[in-house]
Amino acid sequence: MKKLSKLLVAFAMTIGLVACSNESGITDEATTITIWHTFTENHEAMLKQIAADFESEHENINVEVIGGYDPNTYESVITDAVANGVAPNLVFNFSTFANTFDGQDVLIPFDDYWDFDYADLTTPAVYAEATNFSDGKVHIVPVYTSGPVLFVNKTLYDQVGAEIPTTWDEVKETSKKIYEETGVVGFAVDSLTDLAQILIYQSHEGQIVDLENKEVAFNDDKTLEWVEWWAEGVREGYFQVTAQSADGYNSGDLNSGLVASYIGSCAGMPYLDLSNINGDLQVVRVPMIADAEYENAGSISNRGAIGFKGTEAQNQAVADFVEYFISRNSEWVQAISANSPYTEVLEDESYQKFIQSNPALQALEDQLEVSFVAPVFKGSTEMRNQLNELFKGPADPSFDAATALQNAADRTNAAMQAE
Repeated sequence: MKKLSKLLVAFAMTIGLVACSNESGITDEATTITIWHTFTENHEAMLKQIAADFESEHENINVEVIGGYDPNTYESVITDAVANGVAPNLVFNFSTFANTFDGQDVLIPFDDYWDFDYADLTTPAVYAEATNFSDGKVHIVPVYTSGPVLFVNKTLYDQVGAEIPTTWDEVKETSKKIYEETGVVGFAVDSLTDLAQILIYQSHEGQIVDLENKEVAFNDDKTLEWVEWWAEGVREGYFQVTAQSADGYNSGDLNSGLVASYIGSCAGMPYLDLSNINGDLQVVRVPMIADAEYENAGSISNRGAIGFKGTEAQNQAVADFVEYFISRNSEWVQAISANSPYTEVLEDESYQKFIQSNPALQALEDQLEVSFVAPVFKGSTEMRNQLNELFKGPADPSFDAATALQNAADRTNAAMQAE
């Protein structure tokens, strides 16, 4: 434990790095581990550098970093690889994905290969998520914490005499006004699932499912009103379901002046530059329901390292690499533009200076105390898929909100209740 704690402190203070010792018991024979990821080119370059640094301290371990996977098919590609016995040794994803393998004896229990207590490095909430498996082992190790914030081109708001919205009513009013007066879409969302969950949490006193009865808590008139609220904006053109720019991202739309605002991950901050359109970028917390009694403002999520079992030597090498990777967490989260899951990094002065220089992370901090972590349960992946389809539906002229909501609820309930 002291070894890893010192590593975290050392890097957070940028004094230097001390590589994890190779006391793993791995044989002298070369061991190769593979990593599949969906990170950007810049982040891949850093991942490869960390891998190279790790290799320099572990001369018998080779780390192959393989990127370029489509985020839309990444999970299915991995799932198929696991089923066919050709899985990578390490991937980066969310706990909902890791939990789909619970009980299959394919995930590496990291704590079986470490000589420290992982609980000492992070918060109780993060540790609970890391061990939320039937065997109670650490099967996912968070590498960064992110959450949605509202990115705004203030210039467009000023142009029509509108204020940056703080409530969903204002989102509708200002988006419609901007669209009618300028022809620019007022509002978009990177993750329709996140939008759906935020609206449900805010309007349902923080409850999205009834785990005791294994059914959703959102199949009601409250949710139907929000689906229709979203559908009306999509039909009239002031909300958009799909980005217009060639790169397919709302950041590209904001940079090009095609949209006035959008909700996206704080990690999107490095990709925003409105200088070509003389725009004024501002970032604020996600909107709230006006006069809401329950302030569950936004969602946060932890993306983590998930290891798949190979040989015993590979399992140990993966565990050693993940230990080393989290010792470089301060560097990593600053590159990603995200929060750290590790208390030593969060408390470090240099990291705090970084937060203060990043408007997206400041906006996220403004809502952290009233944000939720979506629960992981049997059927949670299906729920996310169904909520995405529900809010994507209005792009179809024949969309019927009530029928779509009922279908989403029925399919999620079936997944929760499946034997």
